[in-house]
Amino acid sequence: MLLRGLLEEASPEAVAATHLVSDGEPIEGTFRVLATPGHTEGHVAYLHEPTRTLFCGDALAVVGKRVRLMARPVTPDLPKARASALRCLRELPVLLCPGHRAPLTRNMHEECRRHQAYLEAGGRWPVLG
Repeated sequence: MLLRGLLEEASPEAVAATHLVSDGEPIEGTFRVLATPGHTEGHVAYLHEPTRTLFCGDALAVVGKRVRLMARPVTPDLPKARASALRCLRELPVLLCPGHRAPLTRNMHEECRRHQAYLEAGGRWPVLG
């Protein structure tokens, strides 16, 4: 069944939402919704409060075991995306799970502080992430 799912095309039918989440909303008692627009309008991240694990989607990236930003061509609203990235970093996650690539599990506090300082100083947005 897994092989079939990997080899076949995804269903072209849209999935209807049964509930739209809101910023700050608790989910299942242990997650909190963070509105993180910029990469896309309506983009959200989820913070698992007990473990401080941040499922950030494309609000942040992990490249070479460092916190990074998504590439400029796939980030239509850079000011909103910068604010969203800073919001995620200020949560001080212990584990960062991006939408692409492996999670960041080591040196989280140092990486969050480093990247936060870079963004707050007006660091340039990477062309390729």
